[in-house]
Amino acid sequence: MKKRVLLVEDADTLREVLHSLLEQRGYLVESYPLAEQALTALKNNKFSCVLSDFRLPEMSGLEFLEQFRKSDSETPFLIMTAYGSIEIAVEAMKLGANDFITKPFEPEFLCNTIKQLISFNRIVDRRGADESSHQKKLITKDPQILNLLSQVERAAGFDSTLFITGESGTGKELLARYAHNHSTRKDKPFVAMNCAAMPKELLESEFFGHEAGAFTGATQRRIGILEYASEGTVFLDEVGDMDPLLQVKLLRALQEQEIVRVGGSERIKISPRIIAATNANIEEALKSGALREDFYYRLAVISFNIPPLRERPKDLKYLFNYFLDYYASKTGKSKFAVSRETLSLLQRYPWPGNIRELENCVERAVVLAKETIQPEHLGLNPGINLEVLEDFKSTLPQIVERATRQTEMEAIERALIRSDGNKTRAAKMLGVSYKTLLNKVKDYKLNKPEASSSA
Repeated sequence: MKKRVLLVEDADTLREVLHSLLEQRGYLVESYPLAEQALTALKNNKFSCVLSDFRLPEMSGLEFLEQFRKSDSETPFLIMTAYGSIEIAVEAMKLGANDFITKPFEPEFLCNTIKQLISFNRIVDRRGADESSHQKKLITKDPQILNLLSQVERAAGFDSTLFITGESGTGKELLARYAHNHSTRKDKPFVAMNCAAMPKELLESEFFGHEAGAFTGATQRRIGILEYASEGTVFLDEVGDMDPLLQVKLLRALQEQEIVRVGGSERIKISPRIIAATNANIEEALKSGALREDFYYRLAVISFNIPPLRERPKDLKYLFNYFLDYYASKTGKSKFAVSRETLSLLQRYPWPGNIRELENCVERAVVLAKETIQPEHLGLNPGINLEVLEDFKSTLPQIVERATRQTEMEAIERALIRSDGNKTRAAKMLGVSYKTLLNKVKDYKLNKPEASSSA
């Protein structure tokens, strides 16, 4: 039986696009520009999920949510907000929203979030990762990574906590999934939580769950991820950005293997396998207190480091060809030729965004190129001419470091310009945490004014 989705969005074009998208995914969709119309529809039909924009004419999305929850405490409610609207998202969750999504968003992200809400009536993966996606398997020819995978396979057979370090975009979640898929828990839930993306006001409820009435808007019991994945694996991404007070609570829960839901008193036994990851410098995080020592040592029972793409020359060519074939097939285009200049640029570029950046560049090139991929199709700016005489006075690591810094500076500047100086939006564009961006802005002395946040 098809699931019914109620969509409320006042922008005609976006409403039509979302309506069509959800219908293509097999949902029966009713869509309205006004919350008042949606409330009328709710009296006549039962829906599997409600998707509503926050900013609506007359009755706002939050007012709509509040009215809706007076008569329905069970149906999942997903609210859409603009970048920089974390306060609104927190308020929506307190009023009874099951999740929120920030505009602009990828269609896959929206569809996966709705699917998860309908299936579990809760959040099980903040990034809406699709198990069937080509990204959900590790692709490598590099001896370092092959050796790393061999070590992970051996460790996966035990329930010891794993700790993965590496730069953004190197594939930390993929390695965590690899460990899960080679463990005795492979048929149980794998839950990914981005500790940097989730507001700290909501993390505790997400980890431990809450009882109905625990706070305003908590109209129903919610099972936390530690309880939900008690027989499976919980992946804590960017764990270095978690609030220190929450680190204490999570540490206690892991040591005692029991939790108490927010607003509850019952002690619930849990036994999830924990895999944590961070792109932060561990020594600096411990020294600054951002990462508590007792919490870190509880997590880092077995540690693995994923080397950046610039240190994996075999993978660079292999992954480039893989993504090229994938996106050519996906767009219905024939296989492309690649110019010598493009191959040279690929080898010289330091890839600060690692595999994620490479994939984005290839997708862009497939869309823009006709028959042959030229350097301009990749959208890269190496920033430093590595062939100038001065570079021959430096060691290779120094050259790479200088090129990386220059490229990062330019990427951050472009993101700040595109986001009108809003660092929250810029961080999302760059795929890093807000804290990481602030540190780099300070380090590079990029003092762009931050725009005011609005829904």
